[in-house]
Amino acid sequence: MEDEKKLVKASFKERWEALKLAVSWTYKSSKFLTFIIFFTAIVGGLLVIVEPYVFKLIIDSITKSSELNLASKFGLGIVGILIVYGIARVLKGLLWDIQTTIKKIHTQRLDRYATQEMMSKISSLDVVYFEDPEYYNTLTKANTNLWRVNEFLWECTFLLTQLISLLVIVGALLSFDWRIVVLILVGAIPGIILSMKSARITWGIFDSASPISRQAYYYKSLMTDSPQAVKEIKLFGLQSHFLKRFDYLIEKYMKKQEKSALLESLFMIGIGFIEAFLSIIATWFVVKGYLDGRIGIGDVAFFWALLFQFADHARWVVRLIGSMNISATFVTYLLRILNFKPQIVEIKNPKIFPNKLEKGIEFRNVSFKYPKAKNWSLRNVNFFIKPGESVALVGENGSGKTTLIKLLCRLYDVSEGEILIDGININEYSLDELYENLGVIFQDFMRYEALVGENIGFGRVNVKEKEKIHRASVKAEAWDFIKDLEDKYKTQLGKTLKEKGVELSVGQWQKIALGRAFFRDAQILILDEPTAAVDAKAEYRLFQKFKHLTKKKTTFLISHRFSTVRMANKIIVMDAAKVVEIGTHAELLQRDGYYAKLYRMQFRDIPSYETA
Repeated sequence: MEDEKKLVKASFKERWEALKLAVSWTYKSSKFLTFIIFFTAIVGGLLVIVEPYVFKLIIDSITKSSELNLASKFGLGIVGILIVYGIARVLKGLLWDIQTTIKKIHTQRLDRYATQEMMSKISSLDVVYFEDPEYYNTLTKANTNLWRVNEFLWECTFLLTQLISLLVIVGALLSFDWRIVVLILVGAIPGIILSMKSARITWGIFDSASPISRQAYYYKSLMTDSPQAVKEIKLFGLQSHFLKRFDYLIEKYMKKQEKSALLESLFMIGIGFIEAFLSIIATWFVVKGYLDGRIGIGDVAFFWALLFQFADHARWVVRLIGSMNISATFVTYLLRILNFKPQIVEIKNPKIFPNKLEKGIEFRNVSFKYPKAKNWSLRNVNFFIKPGESVALVGENGSGKTTLIKLLCRLYDVSEGEILIDGININEYSLDELYENLGVIFQDFMRYEALVGENIGFGRVNVKEKEKIHRASVKAEAWDFIKDLEDKYKTQLGKTLKEKGVELSVGQWQKIALGRAFFRDAQILILDEPTAAVDAKAEYRLFQKFKHLTKKKTTFLISHRFSTVRMANKIIVMDAAKVVEIGTHAELLQRDGYYAKLYRMQFRDIPSYETA
């Protein structure tokens, strides 16, 4: 029970923080427009009493066959009253038009600001946030609900208008009978309670149904947004299978939503009866005041109109509180993202990365375990690489090769031991300088929907030299197909952004990615399966040029293809998270150990490779 109370308190605290976040982002996105938004909201709330009071003056004027003292005092008369009424109506309409126009303009500015803030924050997070399902689930929910910041703002301003209107009406009703105010306030309490409860129910449904929805729309994306999946779906006859899965998951999601809506409707019906009963009593007080001679017929019309208005405004307040409560609850996902802290941190006064490696790279007793994982991904890894040396990492899937590279790139920090570059722990270097000296192509390389030249140039965005981009494409064997493209380096790749974009084969994309790594021109070159998708002819040419391409660079090469592995002058063999062998290709074959076993398994049907 105590834990539940703590959770409720934390939830309210988060919602308050969500309100502050929405107002802060609104103000920062446009200070002037924010002022206008809240100014028009306040004035709009104050104008609520004008219309009922004008009707009171007119009725009193007609029933008494004379002008009211108040009207006479200001020299108004019925014509004057109608003019004031017309001005009030025009002003009210003008305020609404101003708010509508500002909303359109400010919505775009707030959307841009909020999106930029989230893009900046999310892009600064470590890889662990994207590879851990729990963290990634929160990231997905935050992106899904980014629009609620804007929604929350307008709910807030509309609520402000309604609250000011209620205060004006309450003030007028208090001048007549305080019991009416008590009655209508009591009638609003059940609605407020329902709004809070409804927010919890909606939050709970969204939180529990989010994985279901994500699964459903994964199948939708496979069938509607994934050109890569179309071929297999057609050939394997998966259309009906995926449709059934989508339908089952969506049905499950909808049932949760329908249950919530039905429950809320039942509550609203009950609250409607309570409000109606209390409104009848309040109306009786007004009628009785007239029968007792305390107020005139104009006052009856005035207070009666205020009672109707109060009911409408109170209903809106209840709905808005509920809606804001829901929006604020969902905005808490954004707060959680903004509160995520980088785990890969830079020390104060970091050391300068060497312009040229002198001692080399050393893994010293390195062990690593992924967050929440039970098993070690690397265990007691030790090796030393000289500057300018090329090293191949060999092993079966899951042996720890890519994990080792992630640690060298400091996408994760080691759990035990240390990684040294020129005798200094990589944690002591500036992150920017470390990344500046790494040229990487991962197995799951990016296919940027951009120009060919930009795709290669992303390797070092601050360098715009076309000749260097061309040299990098030649090194990667990419020029062989780029020269046949109509616009060469200015050709748009991919059709998502532009219909006239060109689709490349997987092998061509890999050459573009390889060109990007070469264009980086970093001291340390990391190639994860660099020739996995290229044809045999291109692989052979790369093999012939490998020493030239990696000259003066310390190179790490990951590959399952031994024809590629043999490019390196040192091979590190990994198995079950450990380094089991180190040596050259010839040395490892001569030892007849684990490497020789893997080699023979790959080339057992091609005897000529054994003697190569």
